[in-house]
Amino acid sequence: MFPFDIEDEDTVVEEESIPTDYEIDFKTGKLTGRMISGLDAIKQWVLIVLGTDRYFYTQYSWDHGSDLNSLIGQSPDKEHIESEAKRMVEDALSVNDDILGIDDFACEIEDDKLTVRFTLNTIYGGAEINV
Repeated sequence: MFPFDIEDEDTVVEEESIPTDYEIDFKTGKLTGRMISGLDAIKQWVLIVLGTDRYFYTQYSWDHGSDLNSLIGQSPDKEHIESEAKRMVEDALSVNDDILGIDDFACEIEDDKLTVRFTLNTIYGGAEINV
């Protein structure tokens, strides 16, 4: 038996990796050339996930994206839309283990535009999100 075939459970070490990503300038839609990590990378991931329609793009798994567009044409009841939007945001963000939850959720409906604001709680700290 060769030494590299031996598996020792005591030597298995799980390393936590800090999320890193290329920074995107959302105004221009282009990469800035800089790397971001930690809370900034998670905030960018949240903006991308909430801005992507779930089940629409074949290059993404079914875990990626949100169902917020399904609220179009729904009941004009603000309380119903707010509760559904919160559920959909929590569902979309639940796939990321670095996210602990959201607080202070509020949504605003103006004509055909839905704006969602909340406090994002992560293992790297908190941040205000406005989508």
